[in-house]
Amino acid sequence: MPKEKIDGSCQRVDLTGSYGSTTIDQICDKAGVKKGSFYYFFDSKADLAETAIEADWQYKRPELDAMFSPTVPPLERLRKYCEFSYRFQSEIKAKYGCVLGCPLFSVGSEVSTQENRLQKMIQGILDYKLKYLESAVA
Repeated sequence: MPKEKIDGSCQRVDLTGSYGSTTIDQICDKAGVKKGSFYYFFDSKADLAETAIEADWQYKRPELDAMFSPTVPPLERLRKYCEFSYRFQSEIKAKYGCVLGCPLFSVGSEVSTQENRLQKMIQGILDYKLKYLESAVA
């Protein structure tokens, strides 16, 4: 399916380059699809980014929900979250040769004044993650 190929390519490209410098042509090249296929499924690069970020959030959210369950002692929640974050960054470093930081913060700060819908979606996910941490500290 071209849509899934494009989604996955967006996630790989976004990890290694900035949102602004990543072109639709680069995403299509990485996915092995024509530009027309891109525009068949997505209205814009922001639309694709929203789809890819939301898919990634839906994939990671169950693990985070379990990690921050009220049945898990608060210090254990924080320890597991630090291990989760460390594992994520270690995998990125092994794959790309350097630590790239949080994609949500990177893309969110880059689009904060340009792509309102994308910025609000990222802010919503970050707010949700903040609630995890607040619940452990409280």
